[in-house]
Amino acid sequence: MLNIKDLSQPELPKQDNYEQALKIGLEIFARKDPVRLAQLAGASYEDRCVVLPHLERHIVLDTRTNSLSIRETGEEAPIWLAILALHYLNNAPGRPPTGKLRHFREFKEGHFYEPAFNRRTKEILVNVFGNDPARMLAAAERLAGRILDSGDASVELGYFPCLPITCIVWKGDDEFAPEATVLFDETAELYFSAEDMAVAGQMAVLELLKAAR
Repeated sequence: MLNIKDLSQPELPKQDNYEQALKIGLEIFARKDPVRLAQLAGASYEDRCVVLPHLERHIVLDTRTNSLSIRETGEEAPIWLAILALHYLNNAPGRPPTGKLRHFREFKEGHFYEPAFNRRTKEILVNVFGNDPARMLAAAERLAGRILDSGDASVELGYFPCLPITCIVWKGDDEFAPEATVLFDETAELYFSAEDMAVAGQMAVLELLKAAR
């Protein structure tokens, strides 16, 4: 049986590797111009801080302390989110989304992670929203998402400014089981590796679940 609670633990390396990934990300960031990075990533630069929109919130990277926090709550950003934010900022080429969507498996190395990705994204969407797609629309609006017109319910979540994640659900009936998919813009691989995309997709789905409660 699908364990939805398991979603709260993203599939990342062990804790020592979180710390190492965070350290490397900060070191790379420190060698770059934060003003230029903010511009390329669709973020802003305010009082020596990069302010990066994330769903309905903002991540603040303070260049004086190398700390990452959530502006709306003042809390420290979870380490997995801090790592994703740094990878996004460090890789940002300044290229906006094209609107052409691709399945996760179509990206480089995506097929390696696809079984786990599907288990922790589309299967969860089917389990929670498959018989009531309207709940996903209401949840997405709470996350500042954009309602689309595909399937029985579809939403675009602004995970980061140039990294939208699209979730689509088809309602089940007497003849067909519910179905769902999670798609990325074709430019996603400019910002993220397949592993980062897998974690971002998983956590975007988790945010939808939280917002639907």
